[in-house]
Amino acid sequence: MKTTLVVLVVCAAAAGRVILVPDSAATIQAGLGIAGYGDTVLVRPGTYTESIVWPSTDGIKLLSESGRESTFVDGGQTGVCLTMGSGSLTRATEVRGFTFQKGFSAAGGAAGISCAGSATIADNRVTGCRGVGIYLSSYSGGFSPLVTGNEVDACAKEVENWNYGAGVYVSAPAGSRPEICYNYIHHDTLRNSARNYGGGVYCDADALIYQNTIADNVLLSDTGSACRAYGAGIFVDMDAQPVIFANLITGNRCQTDAWKYGAGIRLYLGAKPVIIGNTIAGNVCTGPHMWSNGGGIYSDMRCTSYVKSNIIANNQATSGSGIYNYTTTQNGEVVSFHNDYYNNTLAGCSMGPGDISLDPLFATGARGPYYLSQVAAGQAQNSPCLDAGDTLLMTSPLNLDSLLRIWTTRTDSAYDEDALDIGYHYPAGHAVGVFEGQPAPAAARVMTVFARVRAQFTTDLDGPVELAVFDVGGRLVHRAGGSRRFEWDTRGVSAGVYWWCVRAAGGGESGRLVKY
Repeated sequence: MKTTLVVLVVCAAAAGRVILVPDSAATIQAGLGIAGYGDTVLVRPGTYTESIVWPSTDGIKLLSESGRESTFVDGGQTGVCLTMGSGSLTRATEVRGFTFQKGFSAAGGAAGISCAGSATIADNRVTGCRGVGIYLSSYSGGFSPLVTGNEVDACAKEVENWNYGAGVYVSAPAGSRPEICYNYIHHDTLRNSARNYGGGVYCDADALIYQNTIADNVLLSDTGSACRAYGAGIFVDMDAQPVIFANLITGNRCQTDAWKYGAGIRLYLGAKPVIIGNTIAGNVCTGPHMWSNGGGIYSDMRCTSYVKSNIIANNQATSGSGIYNYTTTQNGEVVSFHNDYYNNTLAGCSMGPGDISLDPLFATGARGPYYLSQVAAGQAQNSPCLDAGDTLLMTSPLNLDSLLRIWTTRTDSAYDEDALDIGYHYPAGHAVGVFEGQPAPAAARVMTVFARVRAQFTTDLDGPVELAVFDVGGRLVHRAGGSRRFEWDTRGVSAGVYWWCVRAAGGGESGRLVKY
């Protein structure tokens, strides 16, 4: 089976300049230095040993010619790979298709990418950094960077007193909406500090955190009886109100001699998140001391967490291995609906309407082991999570129900079109960082377009075929049915990245198209 994409350029004069590195500028820094709004700095394959500082100019696109597998920015363990210090940057500023490696921060701050503006950071890999992989921070309202489709792995922080965030760090005041989606954040580590907060994601913002795989991150300390490991997967700091939706949060570990709280998610004083449609499984609080609480979720005093349609299964802790809710005169509150709590316990909270405690019957499919067993998809029996969810109601800032309708819990990738299923839904036609740690397939390479275009798709898939095109938020923007050949006229379509998926009964192909 093969699907080809042909891009027909209609009007190339509409784009800004393309500055080639190293042809027109010897370094990436030099290329950015001569770029203006609407220009593209296009980087040929190679390793660029630079600590890049972005200019204050908005609207520059920094793209690799051949993708992150062959284009490297190497910090040489001496400085931050990329610093975007201007708060005036908007999402029209893009960084796409690089591997940022060996960044360094002596103080444990940003090491891979540091961003103070609302830029788009997409389809990169950030790896092997000593400090935070992707660091997002602003003191201004309206801060809304888009971090999508990245892989962040093997980043480690080791400072003496306070460790905040190894994979992704996000901090912003109320009124901001950083968007962190479709990323693969794994094997990042905070270690040997008295305070370790947020191995995969540290969040002190009203962020949108959705469709990420956050796995196998570790908080590790041997500093004695005062050390704390809080939130190996996600740490939500005081009073923050993020939306944590449709993430796969698995295998994260808090391991210290003392306080181990919230291996999957840790909510801190007064946090008020919405936690919907995730699978939180196999997270572990481990170590010799008695304070080992909340393998899946730990909810602190004054926290109010709205927990709905999640699978919380097989997590481990001494108390509240599924959820631990802190109860004192300043009680935390867990509002629970239509979750599956399997093979773990609740402490300080209780099951609510629609909640069950049954084996979810996970099934392994093309993109991982957390699909749901379904007779219609070829398994022997139906998961109890099938059609056991409830309407999510939320339509702003994301329409959660509509997104789940174009995602799938089935190994045959059929959409969730009936009553909603409980738990994580794999995004049909959309890669999360990379496919479970494997390089992106050839069909998913970025096709770069610098003008108004018509995109033609030709496939040898048999039978009725459907073309679906989604934007980076997972929203359907175009659908067509037929056979063999399709055309998508993108004139009038906003610039950006789009995901296409061509599907038939015999299989499917997917990929990306970048419209400028």
